[in-house]
Amino acid sequence: METVAEKKFSVEEYFALEEKSEIRHEFYYGEIIEMPGETTIANLIAGNIYVLLRILFKKTPFMVFDHDIKLMVHKKSYRYPDLVVIHQKGDHKKYVTDPVLIVEVLSESTEDIDRDKKRLEYFGLSSLQYYLTIHQDEPIVEIYTRSGKSWQFDFYTDINENVSLPFFDTQLSLQDIFEGVSFEKKGE
Repeated sequence: METVAEKKFSVEEYFALEEKSEIRHEFYYGEIIEMPGETTIANLIAGNIYVLLRILFKKTPFMVFDHDIKLMVHKKSYRYPDLVVIHQKGDHKKYVTDPVLIVEVLSESTEDIDRDKKRLEYFGLSSLQYYLTIHQDEPIVEIYTRSGKSWQFDFYTDINENVSLPFFDTQLSLQDIFEGVSFEKKGE
């Protein structure tokens, strides 16, 4: 039996597809990956963080973008993080570069990719200071913080805790992150 090689696309073909498509796709080394839809809870969590950061970064050199903006990880990889913060510089029409903070709200269909493949890709970005992964079924925030050439991991599980972001001289409360989200108690 003969195997058929999967077609590899160029970046130009990817951008042409994205301009016409009603759904989002990520691009990874010639592979075009359809993005699944998100839940209302994931959207609410990402929206809460977006609003908090937009207010926080008003009149600062930072810009906040939500899940509909592509991030160029490198010339052969374009991703759609749930939220990305960048410095205000450059021409940002089709995609952004040089993220300082990236947020992914975990779902069953994306958790493995967000935690492993994307995390390792993102860690290669010299501008990145924070990578947050947020659970939507319980109040858990995981944060990777750049510490020189290495990364420090921490997590928050108490709704009364605050996620520390010293690079921005601020904190985000889990209460604000999960505002409007109801969690089912285990065993119910």
